[in-house]
Amino acid sequence: MDVAWEPPEDDAVVGIVAEEAARRSAIADSLSGALGRTGSTVVEGSAATLTEADASVLVAVGERALSALARERPDAPVLPVGEDLGLESVATERVSDALETILSATARVRSHPIFEVALEGERYRGLFDVTLVTAEPAKISEYSVRSGDELIGSFRADGVVAATPAGTHGYASAVDAPELSPALEAVAVAPIAPFATHARQWVLPPELEWRVERDEGPVTLVVDDRSVRSVPVGSPVGLTFEDELRTLVPPADCRR
Repeated sequence: MDVAWEPPEDDAVVGIVAEEAARRSAIADSLSGALGRTGSTVVEGSAATLTEADASVLVAVGERALSALARERPDAPVLPVGEDLGLESVATERVSDALETILSATARVRSHPIFEVALEGERYRGLFDVTLVTAEPAKISEYSVRSGDELIGSFRADGVVAATPAGTHGYASAVDAPELSPALEAVAVAPIAPFATHARQWVLPPELEWRVERDEGPVTLVVDDRSVRSVPVGSPVGLTFEDELRTLVPPADCRR
């Protein structure tokens, strides 16, 4: 659901986060010229430093920048920039136009759920998807999926993936997980290279538990684009929607 967002009455601070320093600097330079006459300030840095910098708006260039911001819980809304991000985004060459429009009038903000993943006392956050996958090729393990107290299914496969609505456009789509509307508070779950001929996919409430029931090789937990740790046999992996990332809906003529 979209809600209205009012630009700051005082001069705005626009923070830019991007994996590639050269790309980040190029966008910062273009914004400094376009927004400088309005009194706005443009700063660039990491997701962690800019989340603490009291920015009015954050510009996330690419999927990795969005994932990094989702891990940091920013108060400011985020303007996504780039292609194939799974949510409405701005073309790189239209960032200045989009921000000038957003900062001059009431804009719309949309909330996207963030996974919180719990394993043996450790917690991780992801905006797009969570995967358990065997580290070695052609090593099939057995996995189970539970929703609440109900066993949804168990299967032998190379792995299993769960995706938020924003994440169903990416890797999950390659393993035939269903694509979800952003309006749904649900998770798409699918096996990866299942041993069975006819494998099932599921759309489930965002409170799941996974287990590796039997492994034929090390199993790795991957959250968004990060391999975070190995998963022992029998240890529950909990997945919930714990928080949200707020993104600015770009003006129609600036969208990808």
